[in-house]
Order: sequence, then structure tokens, then C-alpha cells
Amino acid sequence: MQTPSETTDVKLDTLNEPSAHLIEENVALPEDTFRSYWSYLLYEMAHYKPIIFMTLITASLILSIVLFHDIPGILTFSVISLVLSIIILLISIGTFAAGTWDKDSKVKLLLEVIARKPAVEGKEWRIIARNMNQYLFDHGQWFTPYYFLCEHRCHEFFKSLIEQERSNTHTSPPTNGAENTPANKVSNDVEKSYMFSSDPVLEAYFVKAAEIDKEAQFEYWRKQYPELDLP
Repeated sequence: MQTPSETTDVKLDTLNEPSAHLIEENVALPEDTFRSYWSYLLYEMAHYKPIIFMTLITASLILSIVLFHDIPGILTFSVISLVLSIIILLISIGTFAAGTWDKDSKVKLLLEVIARKPAVEGKEWRIIARNMNQYLFDHGQWFTPYYFLCEHRCHEFFKSLIEQERSNTHTSPPTNGAENTPANKVSNDVEKSYMFSSDPVLEAYFVKAAEIDKEAQFEYWRKQYPELDLP
């Protein structure tokens, strides 16, 4: 049996612990850390190895021009450096535009949406963005823990992922004259059994997450226009 002093100590310890509500309210994202989008972008680029390599090549080129007078050698080095710089720049643009999302990363994002059921303008997207940033960094999918600048970028990425996966999934129509054969009917049913992915795990998570987002958008616009009695 606890003495009164022990009970008081337990209550004080409980009060001193940050509640889950306060933690969720104070989620810090890159937009809260960096002064501007350009400072954020500069930080990301400074930690991207191909860009660091390209910067070193450029610095070496400038140093060779200053210290040496071997014009043919400098020209050769300049051409090689230019070609490498263009290749690295193209790779960098592609990486910054898309990132590297494997199956596990997609599953993680979908499960975050399913678990938290985020509203369109709710704080849940801040938590999802924070969790995804840390996940991508911890699992080597991104080179800093700042993939998503803010919750809006995370939500937009999720919606674009849903649309991209849906558009990449094609179902073949039945061939003329063979619609009623049992074999073709079974084949067509299999082909049309998924909307986002032929992987059954991804398909189930995509369908559930898409439904949650659709309901959230309906609820958002219903609140914006209550006089219209939207469905």
C-alpha cells in the first residue's frame, strides 16, 4: 500500500511528464527550423553527396587555373568537369524532384494515414510529416531528416502518390469475340481486382488510405459550405 508521500510523488511525476497532446501540438517541421525555403533548400543541397562532389570539381578547376598555366591540360580538365557536372546536376534534379520511395516507405506513409485519419487542415498531417521525415532518414531513403518541408507538402505528396499509382495501373479490356468465354472472364476479373497495385498488401493499404482521404475532403468542404447540404 502506498503512503501519502509516495502517492504525492507519483502525481507530481505524472504532472511533470509532457502529455501526448502537448507533444502533438509542438511538432517541429523544417519550415519551423529554417528561416526561408531557400535556406532549407541550401541545407539540403549541402548535404547531398553528388552536389558536394560537383562543388569540389568546380573548386579544383578554379584552383588549377589560378596556380597552373598548362592551358591544354586545363581545357581537358574543364571539359571533363563540365560533363560530370551536367550529369550530376541532372541526377540531383531528379532526386530532389522525386526522392527514393521503396515499398516499405509507401507502406509506412499509408499506415500513418490509416492510423491517424488526418483531416485536410488538421494537425495530424504535421505528425505524419514529422514521422515520415525521421523514417526516411533512419532507413537511408533520404540524406537529411527534412524530406517534407511542411505538412502541406506531405499531404500533397500523398495525393500525388495516390493519383500516380492509380494512373499506372491499367486493366486490359476483353478481346472482341471472346468476352463470354469462362477463361477470359476469370482473367478479366483478376486484372480488374486491383486499383493501385498488383501487390495485395499495397493494394489493401492504398484502398483504405484513399477512402480515408476522400472522407476527410468531403468533411472539409461540407464544413466550408454548410448551407449547401453537401453529401
